[in-house]
Amino acid sequence: MYIQQSVGQDGKNRKNDVFFIQELINIVSLSEFQIPQVTVDGKIGDKTKKAISKFQQYIVKLKLPDSRIDPNGRTEKTLVSKVIELDQDAIPSLLIKYKLKKEKLAITGSGPRNINYRTNAKKVVSIYSENIIKLSMGYAGINKCDFSSTLRTFDDQARIMYDNCSKYPAANSVATLRAARGWGYAKTGRGVEKVYFDNKSKSKDEVKKLMKEEIVESYNKGNMTSLHCVAEADYKKKNVLDIPFSSVSISKHKSFEQALMGMSAKVKNARYTQPKLAEIYISRLIIENKCWHIEIAQNNKILPNQKKPAAPIRKKQAKTPGAKVSRNYVFDFLDEWF
Repeated sequence: MYIQQSVGQDGKNRKNDVFFIQELINIVSLSEFQIPQVTVDGKIGDKTKKAISKFQQYIVKLKLPDSRIDPNGRTEKTLVSKVIELDQDAIPSLLIKYKLKKEKLAITGSGPRNINYRTNAKKVVSIYSENIIKLSMGYAGINKCDFSSTLRTFDDQARIMYDNCSKYPAANSVATLRAARGWGYAKTGRGVEKVYFDNKSKSKDEVKKLMKEEIVESYNKGNMTSLHCVAEADYKKKNVLDIPFSSVSISKHKSFEQALMGMSAKVKNARYTQPKLAEIYISRLIIENKCWHIEIAQNNKILPNQKKPAAPIRKKQAKTPGAKVSRNYVFDFLDEWF
């Protein structure tokens, strides 16, 4: 990582970082005619943003360039690599000129990585789970994401399922709802949806009440309508959360998804090649149509570069303190997808 903060569209655009990127762009432009020359003035104007976008399009091969370079992101790595290929002496001299230095990638949950809880997401995710997500954010070079769903009460689940059903007024059964929507619940969820269709002529509050009763009855029999909808005591044993695709820059989707995959024991609906597994922190990752669904057992493992667990160790683990964690996997893991 060479630049300290983001450069380009909606970036922090620290002056010396911009100078550095503009110099690199101009070096590349001498051999790549698609990349325009820019004025090295430390300012982010339309020409500099256009040059970054062109570099992302033709050299980085991003399908949707965002005209932004993030510290240790794919665009910065590719740009630096390209310049070294063209002129081995350029980087060291420019670092001195603009008082920059190569920084190691942060691999802990600390630093400017922000998790935003959306309106319906309860703030019940443990610090341990948050730090695991921040660790994957560090691997992917992103500094923010959202949680759109965490623990759901029975009322929450009934409301969500009622809204899902009512969005398709032409559907008159569970089967036609699935066909119209393109996806459906498992057997327990279908039972709740059947309650909706059997009672849809009644008032909204009455139908939701009946759906909630079906959800509770099924749960008491050991059948969950949704992995999010559990008793609070059960949620404390395993956190379940959704991160919507829309909360992460499109250009970072692949790197973030592969970071999550590299930390997951099980992956469902993988779109990319799974990297070599690192330490396993995530019990299961499901790539859904609009979000990453993540399940994290509260094992309270020691995260990379931490001297102690991110949350108190439960009593049953107290007999084996001081377990050592290998650090070498981090760099092997990163090399798999950059």
